[in-house]
Amino acid sequence: MKKIKSKKKIKAILFDLGKVILDFNFEPAFHRLARFTPLGVNAIEDYFWRSGLEVLYDGGKISSFEFYKEVKKVLKHSLSYKQFENIWNDIFTQKKEIVSLIKRLSRDYRLVIISNTNAMHYKYARKKYPVLGHFDSCILSFKEKMRKPDKKIYQTAAKACRAKPHEIFYIDDREDSTHAAKALGFNTFTFKNKPKDLIKKMKVLDII
Repeated sequence: MKKIKSKKKIKAILFDLGKVILDFNFEPAFHRLARFTPLGVNAIEDYFWRSGLEVLYDGGKISSFEFYKEVKKVLKHSLSYKQFENIWNDIFTQKKEIVSLIKRLSRDYRLVIISNTNAMHYKYARKKYPVLGHFDSCILSFKEKMRKPDKKIYQTAAKACRAKPHEIFYIDDREDSTHAAKALGFNTFTFKNKPKDLIKKMKVLDII
């Protein structure tokens, strides 16, 4: 069992997943999809950003297979579910400096993920990236059926952290998310892909 630093102000660290632990880029996926559909890359990209389908999927309103079927109906692609899954998932790269930091923090703090993500992506990331095994709990939009910055998801995250909001340090790349959590009393940091700035903030809070 990890030793929680009881004398520290911060008891738990709450991490966003995308753009903090794992970077992602949908462009290669759109290009790969274009090989199997009469639509061009721009039309495929426009469909995903305008349809709202990803928001429904992330929010747990539709299943992975329903997501696949809806995309197939509109894009008229010829992919099986497994083929589509492989293309849709192959968008991630991990941030090495953050991975090293997580391993270091996991020795002394309760670590929790909070993420707007879908079942397909999370299943893939959990299998491919061992760093996710360092987390004690994961609050995922598709399971909770609500997305950041809904205040209820932060309340759920606080319970998972087993700490009061002022005892939690929360890292996210989106300001709307960190602002919402800060309003509830969380210590927050908006990550702009500069690990040194994050480490500096952690030192100020006596986390490391």
